[in-house]
Amino acid sequence: MTTDSGFEAPTSARTVTTTDPSEKTDGGVAVHLSEMSISAGGRPLLCNAAAEFPAGCVSLIVGCSGVGKSLLLRILAGLIDSSDGGVTWTGHIHRQPESSSSVAVVFQNYALLDELSPLENVEIALDHSATQSAADTSVSDRASRLLDQLGVPTDRLTTVLSGGQQQRLAIARAIAMETDIILYDEPTSGLDAATAERVAHLIRSTQAQFQRTSVIVTHDFEALQSIADRIYVLNHIRHSLEEIPREDWGRLRKAIGDPPDVDPDSPRQPGTPDKVMSAILRFLGRSGQSIEEIVGLPWSLLPIWTSIRWGLRSTRHYMGLVAGPSACVYIMIAGIIIGFVSQDFIFRYLPFRQYMEPLLIENLLHATGFSLYRFLVPILCSILIAARSGAAVAADVGSKVYGNQMDAMKTIGIDPRRSLRTPILYAFLLGTPLLTLLSYAAATMTAAVAFLATHADQGVAFWDAHYHKELRDPGAVFYYGTNWLIAKLLCCAAGIGMIAWNCGSTPKQSGPEISTGVTRTILWSTLLVLMVHLLFSLLEFRAPV
Repeated sequence: MTTDSGFEAPTSARTVTTTDPSEKTDGGVAVHLSEMSISAGGRPLLCNAAAEFPAGCVSLIVGCSGVGKSLLLRILAGLIDSSDGGVTWTGHIHRQPESSSSVAVVFQNYALLDELSPLENVEIALDHSATQSAADTSVSDRASRLLDQLGVPTDRLTTVLSGGQQQRLAIARAIAMETDIILYDEPTSGLDAATAERVAHLIRSTQAQFQRTSVIVTHDFEALQSIADRIYVLNHIRHSLEEIPREDWGRLRKAIGDPPDVDPDSPRQPGTPDKVMSAILRFLGRSGQSIEEIVGLPWSLLPIWTSIRWGLRSTRHYMGLVAGPSACVYIMIAGIIIGFVSQDFIFRYLPFRQYMEPLLIENLLHATGFSLYRFLVPILCSILIAARSGAAVAADVGSKVYGNQMDAMKTIGIDPRRSLRTPILYAFLLGTPLLTLLSYAAATMTAAVAFLATHADQGVAFWDAHYHKELRDPGAVFYYGTNWLIAKLLCCAAGIGMIAWNCGSTPKQSGPEISTGVTRTILWSTLLVLMVHLLFSLLEFRAPV
């Protein structure tokens, strides 16, 4: 059964019926909320609220848009600290029986990891499950079986799956985490009535088959009340969670009321009147954080990963962004240009060329090779890497924040600072020297061609002997100054990686904010690169070669 939206309902979804909570079989964990108070931007959302979500049941938290349902879900998922970004909350969340497993979340926009295949999206959840199954089958086999049960194809990229397939993949990933509780954030938002009904049946059939406690926050109660065992209304007038008796479910719209004027689900609330002071405090906070991260950089480089497989997989992903084929072509073109320009310019515009060139040709070749290797190519490459690769990484991280993929990683049990930031640093620390040496090789070949085009009588041996004279150290493997070169490239690489991470990982509420993060990355990383090369020049060329 398929709709125009691409949602294919599993066969089992057609025979699901609603049962009373008292008739449930054992499964899942009951969740009890008590004395729950939440405020956002200084505006109260809940005051001493209480609720109970029975084990193995489907419970709805309904309310109109903008009353704080998604904030409550994020608190239940453990994604918001007691004071985080203008949101504060107090209260108690109890599980009965006590469970140490995390909470799985099916996000409104699915929050799938686009760089992973559908199979890998489930495998990563299985590998990071806090209660890993002792089944004899491999992780891959278990993931394949789960995707087959939910009708998710594995022969295509995650990004080309239909909306319904992505929804089922998100549910499969949540099930794979083997948690006792699954939270759904607006699962029918933006769907037509027929598709919303099929999503509701999918949730119910999933809950019935896997016996997980399911809590759904939604404003679309019409599509979901048929699968609910219990319904609470988040009353934004009394700031309470009110259970609605089953006999009153037909009057839910009246109980929900009209929406408030302010949307508390957005962390962006009206600021303080003193915007200048607020900006100063933010700047000081970021400066302190930057200093802390610089001091803690060696610790950040330790590969403390829950799974080595996925840590290396993330490193490969960012290595592709930093130094992939397109970056290599890009940096080689830059090397070709600077190699030709430096070699051609130095002879073409030599004053009194016909008199000076025979006297200075050897020295000019010395200067060309030295300058290209020691500062021209490194400066150019560092700036281009900061602009191109830094922007690519900042955009990737920003999209993960905006698309809730970062939050999804946290619910899976992955620390983004370790599983993303550390691979990003590795990618820049490895990619920057490699790209620079590649660019230098291209510049050297182009310089040779440019020289021989006007000095064919001198021959390539003459060019090679003098071009590399200031660089070659008899008996040494590397050129003179390679230690300085690698040191400043690694400083640039670490700085670009940290800036790209920080600019990308700040909260993102819209697409333009991702673009702002990219712009800030380019600005600050290029400025950092110039400062690093300036400082190294003051030290490097005062020291004996």
